[in-house]
Amino acid sequence: MIPDTSAPDITVDGTGLLCVTLLLRLRKEITGAQPGTVVHVIATGPPHRSTCPPGAT
Repeated sequence: MIPDTSAPDITVDGTGLLCVTLLLRLRKEITGAQPGTVVHVIATGPPHRSTCPPGAT
């Protein structure tokens, strides 16, 4: 099966944002989105130690 490579319907640019801020922005952007909506999230911040085990990055 060929993956769907269509352009995203929603792009959330979280460049330079902390995780919590990015998640809040993402939630705001996808509220009301229909099932099947393609969302592209850009995140540049490092993973937080509580969500990423040591050595995983």
